[in-house]
Order: sequence, then C-alpha cells, then structure tokens
Amino acid sequence: MSPEGKLRVVIDTNVLFSALAFPKDSPPAKLLELARSGTIEIVVSPFMVNELERNLRRGASWDEARLLVLRSRLKTVLSLVEPAIRVNVIKRIEADNRILECALEAKADALVTGNMKDLRPLGTFQGIAILTPREFLDRYFPVP
Repeated sequence: MSPEGKLRVVIDTNVLFSALAFPKDSPPAKLLELARSGTIEIVVSPFMVNELERNLRRGASWDEARLLVLRSRLKTVLSLVEPAIRVNVIKRIEADNRILECALEAKADALVTGNMKDLRPLGTFQGIAILTPREFLDRYFPVP
C-alpha cells in the first residue's frame, strides 16, 4: 500500500498499451480510470515508459505530438520509480525482468499483466500478486 493507503500497482506495458490504444470499457482502461480517480496508485519505471512510447509509435501509429501530450498526462496519473534492484528470473524475454524490478522497487501490492507466457504463470513474485487486468478487478474491485 502507498503511504495514502492506496493499492500500489505496477501495470505492464502491454496493459497500458491496451488501455491507451483501445480504451472503451476494457479492463485495462478501467485500471487507468481507477488511477485517475485516485483509487489506486499505478507505478512504472522509465524503461516501461520508453517501451510504451516505442510500442505506441509502432503498433498504434502515434506521432510525436500525441506522445508529448501522453507524457504530460501520464505525469499526473502515474508514479515513477527507478529500480535499483536487478533480477534475472525470466530467461525468454529479458525485458520482462525490468517489469519485475519495477514491482520490487515500488513495493507493489500487485503486478498486472497480459503476459500469459512468462509473467502471469509466476502467480506471485516475492509476495507480489501477478494478475491479469480482469483478475485484478475481480479481486480488488468486484462488481456486485
């Protein structure tokens, strides 16, 4: 939990991409809305922000002007940490270790990912729950 008593959540780049590129009422978009409303604290690292921008350029054809607006808006919604810890848990895709490092540095309550091959199968990592966006919402914000 953050000092304000909010859930601290690291949201993988693929989930942030989905929330931004395909908003609507998707679970990823709902996570961003929870952060905008101050209900949860989303934490990312500079590595993750750079990866997100690169993926939005390539996968959603975002131009520099749109990315500049995004950077400005993200500063008001996301918290940034610079991981000092290095891990080497995921062998297949080294970049996935950067997500785990962010979660550790943030002392996150949960890591939310759409990565079903490498991250989600871990289930937990050093006490941090690893969940899909839907699992996170069902666990912490169930709809009656």
